[in-house]
Amino acid sequence: MEFFKITNLSYSYDKTPVLKNINLSYDNKDFLAIIGPNGGGKSTLIKLILGILKSKNGINNTLYSSQIGYVPQNTLANENFPARVLEVVMMGRVNKKIFGFYTKEDKKIAMQSLQKVQMQDFWNKKINELSGGQRQRVFIARALVGECKLLILDEPTASVDSKSAVGIFELLKSLHKQGVGIICICHDINIILAYANKIAYLNQELTLHNHIQDKAKSEFLTHLYEHHQHFCDVELSLNSCLCENNFTQHDQFHFKNFKIKKAENV
Repeated sequence: MEFFKITNLSYSYDKTPVLKNINLSYDNKDFLAIIGPNGGGKSTLIKLILGILKSKNGINNTLYSSQIGYVPQNTLANENFPARVLEVVMMGRVNKKIFGFYTKEDKKIAMQSLQKVQMQDFWNKKINELSGGQRQRVFIARALVGECKLLILDEPTASVDSKSAVGIFELLKSLHKQGVGIICICHDINIILAYANKIAYLNQELTLHNHIQDKAKSEFLTHLYEHHQHFCDVELSLNSCLCENNFTQHDQFHFKNFKIKKAENV
């Protein structure tokens, strides 16, 4: 089922172009990963799909806003925030409250959502007592607690360890098999190759890489280790090496800073 179609979409902030002539259709059969450099327009595109930002034309969305769940990147719990897990999940039902109160049905649906993410046993725990991976599962449960048909996540593994990251994507894979559409912004190349079947590289303009094949994954990983063991989003999207001679100035700056950060973390 096609959830939305974007045709010739451009968007600017104060006359500064952010997105140029974007064309993208999304079917719930797709597990779509969006990659690209910082400032390339990824978050802007997501906000347009969600309706947080408005465009005069270019997006044909067949879903109601209540059918789209969103997990933003910075979903950090304040250490002094006293809410318990079930209360956090029920916040996703805020538009369903009757006369300002949650009902028994709200609680039942919230518990079912926690069960989907395998966190039902933690329902009475304080959110600040959980690990990063556990909290992320709770926030996914909160996004699912409505009538969610499409789940959009912005860097869902940014604040978790490798084991938790795999667990989160296994969860997303399971939800996708149950019919929930999945779109995520992610920079973890290994995760993307393992789970996404469609990859969009976005740097103002969008290039789509469809139907990732095992052979293509193998070729990319071979290339990865033969060329200085670097990680280049452009290569993944276009299946070709643009990292040394053909970068734009913006991409050269992004890649240079990535290598510096990688060296600092060694």
